Amino acid sequence: MTNYAEILVVDDMPDQIAYSVTLLRAEGYRIFAASSGKAAMYFLERHIPDLILLDIQMADINGLEVCRMIKASDRTRDIPIIFLTSETSPEMIAQGFELGGCDYVKKPFIKEEYLARIKTHLQVYNQQRQMTAMNNELTQFCSAVSHDLKAPFNIINMLIEMLRSELGEDADDSIKTIMDMIVSKATQTKTMVERLFEFSKMCNVTANVRHIDIAEIAGNIFNDLYELEPEGRDIEFIVGELPLIDADEVLAGIMLKNLLSNAIKYTSKREKAVIELTGRREGSYNVIKIRDNGSGFDMTYSKKLFQVFQRLHSDEEFEGSGVGLALIKRIMDRHGGKVEAYGEVDKGAEFSLWFPVRG
Repeated sequence: MTNYAEILVVDDMPDQIAYSVTLLRAEGYRIFAASSGKAAMYFLERHIPDLILLDIQMADINGLEVCRMIKASDRTRDIPIIFLTSETSPEMIAQGFELGGCDYVKKPFIKEEYLARIKTHLQVYNQQRQMTAMNNELTQFCSAVSHDLKAPFNIINMLIEMLRSELGEDADDSIKTIMDMIVSKATQTKTMVERLFEFSKMCNVTANVRHIDIAEIAGNIFNDLYELEPEGRDIEFIVGELPLIDADEVLAGIMLKNLLSNAIKYTSKREKAVIELTGRREGSYNVIKIRDNGSGFDMTYSKKLFQVFQRLHSDEEFEGSGVGLALIKRIMDRHGGKVEAYGEVDKGAEFSLWFPVRG
């Protein structure tokens, strides 16, 4: 036996099943057979094969409908499906791919082509399962590391507070300064660990795209952030006419929170901060722009902006973890879009989010 994989053959023609079974068993595959769509669905309730060979033209339920039902179930949607068909009209083949089929083989089969296509899709399926398992393992590892790393920082903060209480008001100013520095650095490092974990989770996120009102989301986020600012701070938030965008509401909220938080932070040295949110349609994209009159940045170093832990300002100027913009780029990648940045030193910055327009 040169191969081991489980294959379900679904065909209402006994001679076609017999041919496939004989051919595939000779290659070392374990074969199951179903002579109707109903029989195939009943089998899949009890067992998950590695590949399905599915005839399109069947008497009870045609193969396209069977494919639709398979892809609608969480248990079976990832199983690769190769259609078996004597009809190769472009419309039918296109419909099969739209429903989730990965390939098709024309009857009568050419043996070498038939086996090659099966082997290829089994290899792809196995690689996908291995990648999924590795991603799950990496996520669990990151979660454990994040938890284990945050705990010591909490202990450091607790010990410093105990030390403050023990020393009381008689403590030397230099000692107080050192304790404040320890707390600040511990808190900063803990935040970096949390942000890095958030960034790592983006590897497995699938965007749940729908029409959303970006203006309402941005308004709510800005109000929440403004509540955290010192009393009396003068910030003008201007929201222009914005198109509805096609995006995941949660992920879009994460991006806006990062961008608005940055805009508020980098305008903190302005007597009056001005943050503007605008949008327009450009070709096949809706473009959302966030502009501020803050410290800006040198475009010479703009390529560093979207890399993890790369910052263009020191902690002494503005605190930060260096993860937020990298997270934004990854989220836009998940949407099939892009993010662009433009800035001038001491003249502010502008970030553009390009969301594809979906039918």
